[in-house]
Amino acid sequence: MRKLHFITVGFLLIGFLSFGQNTSPVEIFNGRGELNHSQKILDLSHQNLSEIPASALNPEIETLILDDNKLTKLPSWIGQLKKLKILSLRNNNLKQLDFGINNCENLEQLYLNGNKELSDISAINSTSKLKLIDVTDTKINSLPAGIQMMDNLFYFKYTKKE
Repeated sequence: MRKLHFITVGFLLIGFLSFGQNTSPVEIFNGRGELNHSQKILDLSHQNLSEIPASALNPEIETLILDDNKLTKLPSWIGQLKKLKILSLRNNNLKQLDFGINNCENLEQLYLNGNKELSDISAINSTSKLKLIDVTDTKINSLPAGIQMMDNLFYFKYTKKE
């Protein structure tokens, strides 16, 4: 039952984050639904950020959305986000991931699609709770060796080399 719940929530998040990615200006509608009060979300998408601001270093953050910025690397302190479950870095300029990401011990979903120069994700090989990784539209066009050894991973999406 828990796996079904996670899959449902994961697909809802994928759908939510993938629709309207290229709209301008960006607006957020806060619906009538209530968030789980313990869940902390920080959305810094569409901010033209070249680096993640230190204000994002909040140990309570569970979802960090940094889509459509100009990020070229993750800060080494990313691993201090121990409660982080979802990290979305869509459409940035990442080439590789910082090994500090391995310290995000609760990370379950990682969205890296649209980072056209991204070619190395070996930093996540020992991230034990990752269940979903999306690297479509990157330089990763085959299944990396370390990915096959990840016990909890059930979804890895990439653009296959033709």
